Amino acid sequence: MLVLGEIRTCLLQNSGAVPQTIVSELLRLIPGEPVWTSERPVAHAVSPELVTGVDCRLPTKSGAKSRGVGTVAARAVVASGRVLQGSTRVRIERGEPDRRLPWSHYLSRPGVVETVGKAETADIAGGFLAGSTPVESLDLGAVSDRMIAKVQANQKLDHLAPFRSTRTRMVWCATTSAGPGRAAFTLEDQSLRTFELTVPEDGLDAVVGLCEDLALHDWVLTTVLRLVERSDLGSGHAAISRLRPVIDHLLHLWMPGAHVPDLLLGVWEGLERKPGFTRQWQAVVTRIRDQLALQTLVSLRPRTTDGETTRQRGGVGVSP
Repeated sequence: MLVLGEIRTCLLQNSGAVPQTIVSELLRLIPGEPVWTSERPVAHAVSPELVTGVDCRLPTKSGAKSRGVGTVAARAVVASGRVLQGSTRVRIERGEPDRRLPWSHYLSRPGVVETVGKAETADIAGGFLAGSTPVESLDLGAVSDRMIAKVQANQKLDHLAPFRSTRTRMVWCATTSAGPGRAAFTLEDQSLRTFELTVPEDGLDAVVGLCEDLALHDWVLTTVLRLVERSDLGSGHAAISRLRPVIDHLLHLWMPGAHVPDLLLGVWEGLERKPGFTRQWQAVVTRIRDQLALQTLVSLRPRTTDGETTRQRGGVGVSP
């Protein structure tokens, strides 16, 4: 079994966190279809899935020509009324070796693309993760971007972002394994990540939630690190002021594994050991809080009328 996916993660274009009732309206992308919501331990909402038909080349690591026909499934996710994700996935299965079937066959299997020809799943997985995407090949990222655009265009948003941030891409690939699962997360560049994992066959349905949770926390950590870098932390009150968005909008979002099925929580535990997401998060949060405490102490020190700090001598403040 092979499942491919791509997740785009960005800031929801609104000046503040969007209430859950409004989030449900933003994600009602199919009339009459319900939006899945959760309030604990952090607000989380998922749109119904939209299905898109595809008949295109499949990426291959070897460069061999391969064709896929079927449908991909996409959804939008909003975390804590603040972060938006477009998430697209597809299961690759071997189809008839030499011919394309009627569309009715493929439409009856949402989220499944069948290969036409002698395509090897390992070759497709390698090409997908390597970004081997020839013209007119399967482009899950474009579908994810369209999901984001549908939500961001809603007039219930004021489109006033409280800070600048960069959209991230996570390209992932999951295969089944009879033995223990494994996972490999790689930062390819400033915005692209790849995630390759093997899971038990009964864990494939849970993979999407795991990947969305990982992409969310990677975006939050990346965004906080960039805001800290731009703030020139340690330069005084101006730096603390520039970090206000981190405190107001991002620090409360860190809850890895909160919406990951129990079956795959062990994957998160492995990622905590290496590369160690939470260790890095705790280090940057501690640094921010230490600077806040330092600036608070400085602002509380008594000052003379000419602005110079006084020294305490025998309990009486005198000018130096």
